Amino acid sequence: MFFFYGPRFADNKVYELNDTATVLKHPKFDTNRPTVLYLHGYLESMEVESIQVIADAYLARNDHNILILDWAELADGNYLIDAFPNLKPLASALAACILKMAMDGLRLDKFHVVGHSMGGQLAGYIGREVIKQSEKGAKLKRITALDPAFPGFYFPLKFTGALNSKDADFVDVIHTDAWLYGAPFATGHVDFWPNRGKTLQPGCPKRNYKMLTDNDLCSHRRSWRFWAESVTEKNRPSFHAVKCSSWDKFKAGDFDKSEPVVLMGIDCPSG
Repeated sequence: MFFFYGPRFADNKVYELNDTATVLKHPKFDTNRPTVLYLHGYLESMEVESIQVIADAYLARNDHNILILDWAELADGNYLIDAFPNLKPLASALAACILKMAMDGLRLDKFHVVGHSMGGQLAGYIGREVIKQSEKGAKLKRITALDPAFPGFYFPLKFTGALNSKDADFVDVIHTDAWLYGAPFATGHVDFWPNRGKTLQPGCPKRNYKMLTDNDLCSHRRSWRFWAESVTEKNRPSFHAVKCSSWDKFKAGDFDKSEPVVLMGIDCPSG
């Protein structure tokens, strides 16, 4: 199911995947504007804080169509037994939906998929399915993965292919909880590792709490908070980054100063 947010507009109506033509015909949907599809993570729903924070950030910009996928029922239950097997069939359905929308007027050159945690890995699946299903060589323009999920996607517990730079024309990744809930490897064209890219992120409580609680997920969630801050007009440009082989070398200033400074977040150069 989709929820649609237009410029300075939130639609409470639910749109089924087979009813995307109705979304495109909505008077607030502007096909000339960029369109972003946001994918929440495991055990999340439309009621979680990240959905509201992300939606509010884009609404404040007033220059995007925002689609948010509600896949709460498929992202529930046991991680590996229930949610994990749902990724591929869901991605296949979403890819078909996106290609149908493209035929009906959606501009793929302005379409951006953003996903957090398992939603970040789902974005990769969608990208691969778009390539597989397209008869005209279509490909997603950009995928942004916000601390894409680690368990089940990488050694030593790898069951399927993980997000990679072939899934879209441009793939950027923000790591904030590597080796715990988030991927510990570079997987995009550009990978950002703020504050070493690991737990504990600044402001998060020290580890002495139960798994999957708000405190436990603080560093993992910091990725979408960074993204929302980059989206919000008044905070841009906030996150400057340089190319470096490790955090320790970065802290020591041991990197090529001639390399260009790039922005982490929505304004990351994708050309």
